[in-house]
Amino acid sequence: MNDSRILKIRQILNIVFMIGAVVGVIIYFYSNRETGTYIILTSIVFKIIECALRLIKWRN
Repeated sequence: MNDSRILKIRQILNIVFMIGAVVGVIIYFYSNRETGTYIILTSIVFKIIECALRLIKWRN
């Protein structure tokens, strides 16, 4: 993969992470804590994938 394609994928993953984290925190405090926790944990998975892409690129 070329660098611009990886950068675009990383940006999309970061946006999904940020939106998910904000939505998860809002649901956690204003609605159901268990559901909010699951949403936040799912968002963290997207961040871990983004970090893995960053590390793969760093090794090359």
